[in-house]
Amino acid sequence: MAEADTQQSTTQCKALTEDGERCSRPARDDDFCYQHDESDPTVSDSQAVEEEQEQEEQTESQSQELGSADMTAEEKTDPDEVDAEVETDHDEIAGVLAVRRRVQSTAGELIGREFDAVSEIAPTDDGWRAVVEVVERRAVPDTQDIIGRYEIELDDDATVHGYRRLDRYRRGDTAAFE
Repeated sequence: MAEADTQQSTTQCKALTEDGERCSRPARDDDFCYQHDESDPTVSDSQAVEEEQEQEEQTESQSQELGSADMTAEEKTDPDEVDAEVETDHDEIAGVLAVRRRVQSTAGELIGREFDAVSEIAPTDDGWRAVVEVVERRAVPDTQDIIGRYEIELDDDATVHGYRRLDRYRRGDTAAFE
């Protein structure tokens, strides 16, 4: 059945519409769609072949314009073919999650402002570095809120050792981070 579906989707109905254009629906085994049959006017076989070649050429040129020809082998890999049992260091993930929970629970209290988000967590030589965003001033509309970005330093046990403000921006001003 899947083979028939594939064949239907690649073959176009050869009937002509009322406008004189070729029908755009996929054809069944008899070269007509569900709406047309042998009694309808059709395109000639040579016209059908020419149109299919034109469509293939258009598809190729569109894919080249999109840069699919420049894709690496890794980018072309079918996700279903990838081995799902890739070894992951669960200790590292658990460490990042522990730091994230610690930062989320303490950032607002530590900085004295309303916690908004964790935007970065990275390991350092001495432990962890997290960048959080806090609301320094509420405004209406909320795109005018003043957001402060703070860096928080933590040791390997996720104990906070210090913080500093990196910058401030309006919530709606994203150009600096793009």
